[in-house]
Amino acid sequence: MHGSIEHVLTPRLVKSYLDRVTSPELEKIGITPSSAAFLMKIGHNEGISLKGLSEMMLVDKAHTTRMVNKLIQDGLVENVAEGHQYSLVLTEKGKDLSHRAWKVTDDALQGLYGSLTPEERETMHVIMEKIFKVISED
Repeated sequence: MHGSIEHVLTPRLVKSYLDRVTSPELEKIGITPSSAAFLMKIGHNEGISLKGLSEMMLVDKAHTTRMVNKLIQDGLVENVAEGHQYSLVLTEKGKDLSHRAWKVTDDALQGLYGSLTPEERETMHVIMEKIFKVISED
């Protein structure tokens, strides 16, 4: 089987493609692909803690803290918890940018999957869900 694969599709290659396609559009609305990913994740998980966000994003807590602090500074995210706890929610501006980022990301994915038949897309969706479960169980 290894000999029959002409090109190797790595996660880095897919991320590079998506960043290249989405960056110009996200830049127009004032955010980076990395910021967009955090915004979308917080928007989908209102009230999430830093630890929970780190786990969901599969990055270390220090990186998450830096990203969240930047998003708070930019007025896109609020911490509604007291003290050293975190309960992150999007501001109205953050919600707007998150929705716009979802659209940019969805358009990029549609371009990526555009040559697939509906059946192939469904199969890919099922496979990706299974892979996500494995990744998120670590």
